[in-house]
Amino acid sequence: MSFTLVLNSNNVIPNGLNSQLAYNFINGGITIPENTEICLLQATIPYSFFNIRSDYYNNNSFQYKWPVNNVMTTYTVTMPNGYYSVNDINNYLQSVFIANGHYLVNSTGQYVYYITLQYNPTYYAVQVVTYAIPTALPSGYTNPNNMSFPTISTTPQLVITTNNFGAIIGYKTGSYPSSVQTSTQSFLSNTNPNGSPINSIIFRCNLVDNNVILPSDILTSMPINGVFGSNLTYSPTFGQFVQVKPGKYSTLNLSLVDQNYNSIVATDPNMIITLLIRFLNNKLLTK
Repeated sequence: MSFTLVLNSNNVIPNGLNSQLAYNFINGGITIPENTEICLLQATIPYSFFNIRSDYYNNNSFQYKWPVNNVMTTYTVTMPNGYYSVNDINNYLQSVFIANGHYLVNSTGQYVYYITLQYNPTYYAVQVVTYAIPTALPSGYTNPNNMSFPTISTTPQLVITTNNFGAIIGYKTGSYPSSVQTSTQSFLSNTNPNGSPINSIIFRCNLVDNNVILPSDILTSMPINGVFGSNLTYSPTFGQFVQVKPGKYSTLNLSLVDQNYNSIVATDPNMIITLLIRFLNNKLLTK
């Protein structure tokens, strides 16, 4: 004997996480006997988990130092919550440069920036390049915001103020370069970049009695098998059944957590998850 449970956005608990669901059994609940098992049949979950969040990850800011009247002045870059690739972070940094007037325009009309970030797949790293700011306006260039020039050619510095942001691009806290230089400087990540704090989805369920691992309520896990904004889908090729704790239940609770068992914060709750519960002794009691 077996039955299926389908959980969707109507089962999402309204606590702001959009990753915790509750299924209320009909007729007041059920009594689950010994020798009962449960498995995940299918899951479709929108990939709407931000990798940059001020509230949960505290990883939305970094700084740069720029010469103003020959004094290195610190500017803070604060990104709104969202999902950012390395290219997106670089683009946001450029928007801050524009707002602060820290750029020039070359003879072909291209904006010239003096710090860039880009992914370097050859070395599995993020490459940071800081270019020396000239002492005067180069020939053919324009200076739309009257950017001041140092008396000695000077590199700006990228400053990683917290490991939480540094982990995203693979840099330890510190300044890059560590001191002001007069020529172009290039750096590669000194730790492995982790573009998102969420690398896997683990399902935890209050019915589960998975006594070979801790925590013992783990039902299964699924990979991140899509790009941000798409649907993540998972359909195991065979039923990965785990034991259910016998007892009386009015509600089944299901939580989506990351690979470190931290609660996932999703933007889009429009998911569908199908579970199968089977009774090996063909016995199910309602309250």
